[in-house]
Amino acid sequence: MRLPSTRFLIGLVTVIAVCVVAALLWKRSGDTPATAAPPTTVTCLGGSEKSELMADAEVQRILRDDYRLDVTFQPLGSYDQVQLSTDEIKARKLDCLWPSSASAQSVFEAQHAGAFPDYRAENLLQSPEVIYAGPRGTDALLRKGIVQRRGDRYFVVDMKGLLLDHVVKHGTWEAIGATDLRGPITVASTDPAKSNSGFTLAQLQLNIVATADGFSAPSLAQARRALPTMRALHDAQGLQSRSSDSGFREWLTQGGEFKAPLYAGYENQIIQQVVQSGDNSAGLLKNVRVLYPDPTIYSDHPVLALDKAAGRFVDALKDPKIQAIAWKRYGFRSAVQVGANDIADFPGVGLADQVRAAPAPAADVTLALLSCMKDATTCK
Repeated sequence: MRLPSTRFLIGLVTVIAVCVVAALLWKRSGDTPATAAPPTTVTCLGGSEKSELMADAEVQRILRDDYRLDVTFQPLGSYDQVQLSTDEIKARKLDCLWPSSASAQSVFEAQHAGAFPDYRAENLLQSPEVIYAGPRGTDALLRKGIVQRRGDRYFVVDMKGLLLDHVVKHGTWEAIGATDLRGPITVASTDPAKSNSGFTLAQLQLNIVATADGFSAPSLAQARRALPTMRALHDAQGLQSRSSDSGFREWLTQGGEFKAPLYAGYENQIIQQVVQSGDNSAGLLKNVRVLYPDPTIYSDHPVLALDKAAGRFVDALKDPKIQAIAWKRYGFRSAVQVGANDIADFPGVGLADQVRAAPAPAADVTLALLSCMKDATTCK
């Protein structure tokens, strides 16, 4: 039997190789439109506290490489976002809004019903409202029974007493025996008319002042009766920062409890500072106590997608890698993955595993409260 010639065998191998390469190239060409298409640009307004998360290089890479999205994030206060007119939103070519409150979402939906056919909204991150304090103020409130310690965690168990018996009545830190603290007892925050962390405090205060138990959101009639007291609580603070991010940073850098013995903000803000401080976090935590109002209000972070491209952004933010980064680097609790957040990741901070929370007010109450915070004449 005659064997094939060497020339024939070489030719056969060449033909087979060409066929294999051609098949691979054909298969790859079928994948090209999905994997090599340029990223879709999504422009989103969001609360300032999410600026660093959205600037994170790894988050940007995941969005670009895995989801073909290039997100342009611009910080703006939650209620400033959701009260933009439909025409202005379209003129600015915004694809999504990312406020820091479910109440802000309800305001948007009440004012823009049917304006965006592809609208969808989903809460993806959350952070409870807390009150930051120092060791001196915390010890004084412990002695008064306003704050209770449970292990290494602190809870404000008599928020109504704090507000009505001390803040509204212009009580002083000297009167309750706080070492080295001077002046009136107030709960400082960012400007509730401009910043959601300050407005979340106002919502929490309204629940407590306007209802019998503090665990219920008030009706509009209940809220209106409480608005003069809410304005008194607001006016007691004086000048307030316009931004959650800058407000908390100023509190830390300008003396902590010596700037404001009690300062309301998001839980994630101290976590983010601990991560950024690295080996120096012990020095930071020595002078900071995290007090959880009991109950508190969760600050939700819903993405309001105005078109299909932003809907893809909503889905991308559910990626477990992004959710893990949001918690471990920036302190945001997941709103989509049960059990995703382990407080043991941040020993020494005094984080609560679970907190009792009250609902935020409905849209009509929210707008009445917001109007009162902006203009004292509407509080009557």
